[in-house]
Amino acid sequence: MYDILKTIATTNSYPFCYARKDYANLFDEVELPNIAHIFLDPIVIDSTFDDQNSEESKTYSGSFMILASSDIDEQDYDTRYQTYMKPLLNGASEIIKTAIQCEGSVNITLWRETEIINIFDYNLDGIVVTYVITE
Repeated sequence: MYDILKTIATTNSYPFCYARKDYANLFDEVELPNIAHIFLDPIVIDSTFDDQNSEESKTYSGSFMILASSDIDEQDYDTRYQTYMKPLLNGASEIIKTAIQCEGSVNITLWRETEIINIFDYNLDGIVVTYVITE
């Protein structure tokens, strides 16, 4: 999952950060308005084995955030939704989901998107995606 998201981020010029939330909070790059930022949390990897102890499949689960630089003083939630979250839901989220679906060797079994606001010291708004992907 790391390699897939890192490649998508690089291809689309999205800033990418792989870290626990406390380390991701230290993110402090030049503000890039209207650009999706990808923050990938540590990945959980589960393996299944057959009766001969051969690995049958791997399942990757966890979450990542797709965020945009926001203004902490926005007037209301609807303004935040229209300005930051909706473009990410219709843009970067779909780009990422489609790229993962096109991998061929993976199967998305869960894709849950939840809106979030004022995340980290950097004041980012966007969505958190919870996923389960089987390879």
